[in-house]
Amino acid sequence: VLVTGADGFIAKNLIERLSRTGNIDVIEFNRNSSISDLKVCINDLDFIFHLAGINRPKNNDEFYKGNSNLTKQLVDVIEDSNNYIPILLSSSTQVKYDNDYGKSKLESENYVKDYSDRNNIPAFIYRLPGVFGKWCKPNYNSVIATWCYNIANDLDITVNDVNICLDLVYIDDVIDSFIKELNQETSNFDCKIETIY
Repeated sequence: VLVTGADGFIAKNLIERLSRTGNIDVIEFNRNSSISDLKVCINDLDFIFHLAGINRPKNNDEFYKGNSNLTKQLVDVIEDSNNYIPILLSSSTQVKYDNDYGKSKLESENYVKDYSDRNNIPAFIYRLPGVFGKWCKPNYNSVIATWCYNIANDLDITVNDVNICLDLVYIDDVIDSFIKELNQETSNFDCKIETIY
């Protein structure tokens, strides 16, 4: 199993869970990895969790480089290898908004959907809302982590818009759902798009 974004919050939780199964070899792909690294391992893979992504860039171009461009490169490597591998993509509920993060995630979804359709291979796209839980970084991954950190350190909490209702999901629920996709057997399918809360 390949896990991209292996140093990230969601991937760390997934890798920890996979390590407890005892029968899954995990190949980690992180910011220090290259497309050449993918080419070396691609023929040994049975499933890909594509969790890599950029959500806090220095400039908007990084959204596309780290989200949609990386997804396209991953799909190209898979197809060039002729080892058509099921893939699960972590996307975002932000795809419905007209911002560069949402647009880059929607482009990623389209690359994965097209790959699935062309090759009749399972693909699972998870449009995640606000994910929170263990190993989440304050002031980076989640407003929940930020609020918990601030409360624990006697810092003020900022609420930008009291009228917004936050959609949240706990990390263990996300990982449970990911593991179900890994374990399911399918013969006929369409690309599956899920939003979990």
